[in-house]
Amino acid sequence: MHDRTTGTTSPAPGFHDPTHHSWDSSRDRWQRLLNEQPIPRRRAQRDCWVPVRARLVWERDGIEYRDTIAYAWAPRRLVLVEVLDLRRWAKGAWLHVADAPRRS
Repeated sequence: MHDRTTGTTSPAPGFHDPTHHSWDSSRDRWQRLLNEQPIPRRRAQRDCWVPVRARLVWERDGIEYRDTIAYAWAPRRLVLVEVLDLRRWAKGAWLHVADAPRRS
């Protein structure tokens, strides 16, 4: 990091970790979601914003329940839920509505 007042360069702050700069920097942690559904055709998808309780079935870690948001839905009773997790390369997953019921 360059200091304009002194003209010197110091190391990056302690929180800076260059191993997290790449989109696949967490690939050794990635797991498939066994209950993920194929992505529906784009024209069939409809936007929404619905609080849900998602049932995620991880390849190695097993079943996890997570409060999250459904951002889209599609025929065949599918919903796109937000999954922000280092075990996942994408930020969402298409699940059957049975795996993502509405929260009250």
